[in-house]
Amino acid sequence: MTVKTLKNSLDILECFATTENALGVREISRMMKLPTSVVQRTINTFTEAGYLIQDEYTKKYKLGYKMYLFYDVLSNSKDPHSTIYELMQNLASEMNESVFLTYMDNEYGVTTKIAESNKNVKYAVSLGTKTPLYIGASCKVMFAYLEENRQLELIAFFQEEQSKEEHKSYLESLKGELQQIRRNNWCGTVGEYNEHAFGISVPLFNYKKEIIASLTISGLVYDLNDQREKYMLEQLVKVAQQIQSHISKL
Repeated sequence: MTVKTLKNSLDILECFATTENALGVREISRMMKLPTSVVQRTINTFTEAGYLIQDEYTKKYKLGYKMYLFYDVLSNSKDPHSTIYELMQNLASEMNESVFLTYMDNEYGVTTKIAESNKNVKYAVSLGTKTPLYIGASCKVMFAYLEENRQLELIAFFQEEQSKEEHKSYLESLKGELQQIRRNNWCGTVGEYNEHAFGISVPLFNYKKEIIASLTISGLVYDLNDQREKYMLEQLVKVAQQIQSHISKL
């Protein structure tokens, strides 16, 4: 098995983390842009090993009993992730807005933890949501800390129909904003990823001082004003500093 094959297999398994619904082979094939034969072989392997199970009526698949073994270990251990989530929950409760942690995963930012507000009407983010790295506060705050060559690669990945010159032109148009993000060490957007939502994000780094994640407060735009934005940013920075000490250990 090559590394690429293993990566594809893990990506297929991750599809089941983005939905509570059972998935069919053709659905996964479309999501992953992989041949159905490749997906079917991988699914068969995971099913035989107990990581997936097949519904005998719909013939679709969902997570199997083996996954609960990992859940039990993680839920019973006082690891940095559980402490991070507690800090996020406290912030969400105090701000009464959703707080989420986003990790950089190749070309995307992936939502890995969510602490939701208690509002009846709120901006909801789903676990496992993947977003291009140059869109929205949670991703753009990470994008700003990448080397320029990597930024160009990412733009080219999502805008294949454009020429190299167009990629450079697009990045040039972002440069002022990206420089300001790095200067301020935070990013705020309104209506960029979702027209009804705002995002306020700060970067998180690994022990090598490399950008790996972001922490974000997000809500509906009609709840936002300058004074509230300033206060939320102050509290977000305080919590991010605490989380940073745990992120650095991972």
